[in-house]
Amino acid sequence: MERSTVTNLLICLFMVFLLWMPKGLLRAEDSGYVLADGKLTILTTEGFGKWKDVNPKTKLSVTKIKIAEGIRNIPTYSFRELVCLQSVELPVSLETIGGAAFFRCQRLSRVRFPANSNLKVIGAHAFRETGLESVSIPVSVKEIRNSAFRECGRLSSVIFPEKGALEIIGEWGFSQTPLGSVSIPASVRDIKKAAFLECRHLSSLKFSQGIGLKKINAGVFSLTALDSVEIPESVRVIEERAFSYCRRLQSVTFSGFELEEIGSFAFAEAALRSVFIPASVQKIGSLAFLDCKRLRSLSFAEDANLGSMGKAAFYGTGVRFVQIPSSLAVIDAGVFSHSRVRFVYIPESVVAIEKSAFSYTRLETVLIPKSVKLIGDKAFYNCSRLKKVEFASFNAPEKFGKDVFDMCLSLTAIYIPKEGKGYRSSNWEKYERFIKE
Repeated sequence: MERSTVTNLLICLFMVFLLWMPKGLLRAEDSGYVLADGKLTILTTEGFGKWKDVNPKTKLSVTKIKIAEGIRNIPTYSFRELVCLQSVELPVSLETIGGAAFFRCQRLSRVRFPANSNLKVIGAHAFRETGLESVSIPVSVKEIRNSAFRECGRLSSVIFPEKGALEIIGEWGFSQTPLGSVSIPASVRDIKKAAFLECRHLSSLKFSQGIGLKKINAGVFSLTALDSVEIPESVRVIEERAFSYCRRLQSVTFSGFELEEIGSFAFAEAALRSVFIPASVQKIGSLAFLDCKRLRSLSFAEDANLGSMGKAAFYGTGVRFVQIPSSLAVIDAGVFSHSRVRFVYIPESVVAIEKSAFSYTRLETVLIPKSVKLIGDKAFYNCSRLKKVEFASFNAPEKFGKDVFDMCLSLTAIYIPKEGKGYRSSNWEKYERFIKE
């Protein structure tokens, strides 16, 4: 047989093979993916790009996804809103899950990470609004980015490896999920803003021993069901609203000597019964313990370094007795207003009692030390049980505000030193009948 005849025969046979070859095999070679019986297998990196252009109706048929070995990254938005997707199988080689990769796959209930996974980053919104019920974060993961598991309405369990690589949990990472308990591993150095915000079933929180966390960021555990919490000894700052509106939180323990600041609204409306402020704390933000109505006991370390207690810090609390630390110079506006304070000790370090500081409290007697130079408007307004006030200084405070003792209906005496000066000047006149030497 001539060589040309053999060549033509081989060409014909090859064409016949192409015609009869399974369409799926052709598609795999051309597109880098295979879709059969609802299962999508991504075979190559190029397959993501080709899959992106597939007819939307075809995409809706996908119930399972498998990513082939060798693929290192899942691009952003790759599989978002696949409403029939139920399970995902990931390869050992995978290092990054891109942003919103599985966003709003509402029936996605299972993601299988291989035991020896190389995954390092779970991208922002990657599994947001999916149907995941539990997730075990691989040991290799270093960062969970913003909103990665946010609003997963069935996510009741997340397991972080005790000896893993995880360092960062991003903003809103697990917020608005039904998690019941969380154990933060020692490797974590940053839990960003609102990471567990509004996890309304979250009743148990544990920080692993030796954790190096420096800050509990804004709103991280706000609106949770925590009943107790022990702040790691490494923490220096508790930011605003970190535990606000935790209405079952009865106990907080500051275990270390590093804590310097408690931010605004940090424990607002918590169910705390007692609070001990350690010596290391230098600043308590405004409204930090707002309306902690069950808070009966408030104490400060003897060697306290507290330099600032913000406006209305203990407004509306149930505190009965307060011993202001000797490190404090200013009792800020409304600090104990509307609280149940009956007795207060004001040290010689205090130079100013600001506006409404003790208004609407249950004080019965008050001793104003010699150091006080300013008493703001309505500082003791409507203290209906206040019977006796004593000023230790021969000279009246340099500034005495308006209506300081107005509506103190039980007031019988304001004691001043004999021949004291300045106690009958402007704003004092209405109290002249109570002044006694």
